[in-house]
Amino acid sequence: MSYFMQHVLFALFSFGVGLFFFLTAQSMPDSARLFPQLVAALIFLLSFAMAFNARRSAPPSGEKARINVVRVVVYSLMTAAYIAVTEKAGYFVATPLFMIVSYIYLRAAGFLKAALIAALFCVFVYLLFVRFLNLPVPLGLLEPLLSA
Repeated sequence: MSYFMQHVLFALFSFGVGLFFFLTAQSMPDSARLFPQLVAALIFLLSFAMAFNARRSAPPSGEKARINVVRVVVYSLMTAAYIAVTEKAGYFVATPLFMIVSYIYLRAAGFLKAALIAALFCVFVYLLFVRFLNLPVPLGLLEPLLSA
């Protein structure tokens, strides 16, 4: 399978995930619907950009880009585990752990940089969505500390 076709198929998969978020959000209350719809719109946009960029950056026809299937499967399982525990553990426990482990697993950053990014991101989300917009976020284990 060509480099371009692999990226198009992944873009279609990503588009499907975005569509799932968008359709699932339709059954949510108005106050909780906006964020999943914004995430879905962002996924749609990035899926199209991925397919477009794959065409521009395809390696010469003689070279084959290799996808490490084991890493993709492990990361997909990590993502599924994150989704499964977010409700019980809470967004502000599960998300920083997932971000730190992801950054380290994908070799995108060291522990300190990953922890700093995760902490700043979670503070931003807390201030924007919980405090400013008053949107429900699963607090899980931190509910006694963060609910005001």
